[in-house]
Amino acid sequence: MKILVGYDGGEEGRLALALARDAAVFHKAFVHVITSMEGGSSEKQTDIQKAEQNLAFAKTLLENSHIPCDCQQSVRGMSAGEDLVKFAQENDINHIFLGIRKKSRAQKAILGSTARYVILKAHCPVTTVKFDLDTISSQDLLKDRRILVVDDEPDILETIEELMDMCILDTAASFESARKKIEETVYDLAILDIMGVNGYDILALARKKDLPALMLTAHALTPENLKESIKKGADAYIPKDELANLQTHVTDVLRTRIQGTQGYGAWFSKLKPFFDKSFGSGWQEKDKAFWNSFNDKYGQ
Repeated sequence: MKILVGYDGGEEGRLALALARDAAVFHKAFVHVITSMEGGSSEKQTDIQKAEQNLAFAKTLLENSHIPCDCQQSVRGMSAGEDLVKFAQENDINHIFLGIRKKSRAQKAILGSTARYVILKAHCPVTTVKFDLDTISSQDLLKDRRILVVDDEPDILETIEELMDMCILDTAASFESARKKIEETVYDLAILDIMGVNGYDILALARKKDLPALMLTAHALTPENLKESIKKGADAYIPKDELANLQTHVTDVLRTRIQGTQGYGAWFSKLKPFFDKSFGSGWQEKDKAFWNSFNDKYGQ
């Protein structure tokens, strides 16, 4: 059996890829993953590089499940729908998987629908999967996310691996190891300790890659480090006392980033009572200007 996945690296593409992976395991199928690009002046070098990174992720995901696959860009001057249908015909594909994102009526009228074209024109069955951030479960949102966890305490690394077993985790116990991994691998999120691994320096590397970062700390649990984490661009600052709720906090960060923002409303609102108890009443008064600005911006 041969499966084709139309994949552009977006959230809907991830779901389609995961569904195709599961089908390939069941049917012992070969999977073709195609990112269709029209070529010419319509694509920038950054678009090509991003496509290569996305295909590398797809290849790793499938190979980790021991699925034979071929992941490639297709540049033939066609629309994505035409390209996928033609590829399916040329390669005797038995099943096509596509992700779809909700569009307005105006968007459909102007842009058309790749999925609609493929469904109407393909010679084989087509399965579509819809991505909806408002309804997707935390488990489905976290599934197959590639996350870097940096901490010098083996017990913490082991606990996070157990809590986040739906994700693909890489771990590092030092700054140098984390730096190398960030340079060589594309991640969806980083979970960083502060003390012992130069967490703020790793955060700076993550920011250069536009990599969402969640600071997870026990020994650096102070109002000063909370402020420093926010100022240096961390997406969340979570005490290790909250380790059991790590899935929730990671989900909050990912949801916010997918919406195209970096905000602090969700996790800070949940943890404000903890901070009040840990830091003492009036702890924000010590840096009133900063926290007034923060509260005004994020509605605390």
